[in-house]
Amino acid sequence: MGEHMNAMPTTPGSPSDEVQVAQAVAPIPRRSALVRALLGWLAVGVGLGLAIGIPRGIGQQLALADGAVVAIQSIIMAGFVLAAIVALRHRLDRRSLAGLGWSWRAGRAGLVGAGVAVLTGIVAWLPAVMLGWIEIESIAVGTFLSFLVVNTLVIVAYEALPEEMALRGYVWTNLRDGWGLVFATVVTTAIFPFTAIVASSVAWLATSAFGGAPQAPRLFPEGSDPVLYIVQLVAFGLVLVAARRLPIRGAVLVAAAFHAAHLTVNRLLLGGSGWLDSGWSVRFVEEDAIALVLVNLVLAGLMFIVIRRLRQARTPA
Repeated sequence: MGEHMNAMPTTPGSPSDEVQVAQAVAPIPRRSALVRALLGWLAVGVGLGLAIGIPRGIGQQLALADGAVVAIQSIIMAGFVLAAIVALRHRLDRRSLAGLGWSWRAGRAGLVGAGVAVLTGIVAWLPAVMLGWIEIESIAVGTFLSFLVVNTLVIVAYEALPEEMALRGYVWTNLRDGWGLVFATVVTTAIFPFTAIVASSVAWLATSAFGGAPQAPRLFPEGSDPVLYIVQLVAFGLVLVAARRLPIRGAVLVAAAFHAAHLTVNRLLLGGSGWLDSGWSVRFVEEDAIALVLVNLVLAGLMFIVIRRLRQARTPA
């Protein structure tokens, strides 16, 4: 993957990042855009299925610890999806990764995405704590700091970076270039919740192939309410598109950083991730306070819109 990314022109006379981005938004045939978007969606679904199924099968055979399984999942997911997107972009699209919103010099983009997630998380959740709807009963500082480091690495590799490069990067960009902004946003957001169809089917096959006991393919995660699941992922998807649309170098990394930081805030409030303790002991006195997850997303979406308009107002046409 690194070799392909480093292959972008950097010598004198070669196109700048801005020129590459301008070239990447040139219209493409609509049918071609749909095919490319489908391949990008399948890449993230297959990658997720392999990342779930292979470690599950191996883990059952070797009785691996949860941490080892999660580490294998992260490596498979990041390796497969990012390699697939780089290959599709270079071999099929014959365009640069810059057109997807990628840049190696995107530290500011990451700070913007993470900053919006943390700020809106504080605004959404702190009043609930002050009102007594949520009680933070104890904090183990060492465990908390360890959680932040390990959780961030896992989220970035397993979810945030591969999903954003595939969905808000490859899928959304190709649909935008072929069909326009509105169509790209609606379709990318609509298919986001249904990635589980592909992932659970591939996971079933992969687990079986590696000698494990597979779980039946399912449309929604076990134990989740289908309506709430779709509503939350649609809201999340719209916010991630708003992040991707910022006129900032490496904009897809704004979405990836927000994705990772937002999930981290949620997991802190919910006591960890199942396999890793957050170091926080949190109790929801008012169970309905969980709806603040959606309030948090609304605030984040509005903040990204404001940032985009402010930057556009300062930038000559």
